[in-house]
Amino acid sequence: MPFQPGIYFEVIINVKGHCYQVCVNGQHFLEYRHRLSLHTVQILEIKGNVTVNCINFTNPSHNTPVTVTNPVVPFQVAIPGNIARARKITIVGNVPFHANRFHVNLKNSMTGNIALHINPRLKDRVLVRNTQTHGTWGSEERHSATLPFAPGQAFQMEIMNTRNCYQVSVNGLHVFDYVHRIPANQVDQLEIAGDVSLSYVQY
Repeated sequence: MPFQPGIYFEVIINVKGHCYQVCVNGQHFLEYRHRLSLHTVQILEIKGNVTVNCINFTNPSHNTPVTVTNPVVPFQVAIPGNIARARKITIVGNVPFHANRFHVNLKNSMTGNIALHINPRLKDRVLVRNTQTHGTWGSEERHSATLPFAPGQAFQMEIMNTRNCYQVSVNGLHVFDYVHRIPANQVDQLEIAGDVSLSYVQY
């Protein structure tokens, strides 16, 4: 058994024409022949006594969104290709009653630069947006007219990448546009952390 309590592990699942090939910590572990057609497999689900630090997808079909259900916060995942190819990210979750703030970051995995930082601050009733380059924050944009998040309530956030900006809506209502300060083709990572629970993330 390649899994031990308290020990970090890496699982790689290679999807082949006839089977799944599974490697654990760089060593071949098993092959599992397909019982369902590959085109019907749409969701990755992880349950049980485990902490997931990172999930990466390599060379998926860019026409098929990837859905991760019930991800643990903090959540970090690679965006296949980059956000320019993904075009839209959907985040469905719930804001706990005790919530103070949480954030959603679109990042570059190599530089750590944050192209879009979305930061709902519940107690201040303000929605802050910004960009961080080489560890330095730019000018904040703030939205305080009507905060679309509330403690104890579920939400659905959609981030749509367009040629000039990100268009962000919450619960079907447009909230703000954020003009690109970092080219979208440099954004290859999504990060969610803070006082929030997630039902699913699709990208």
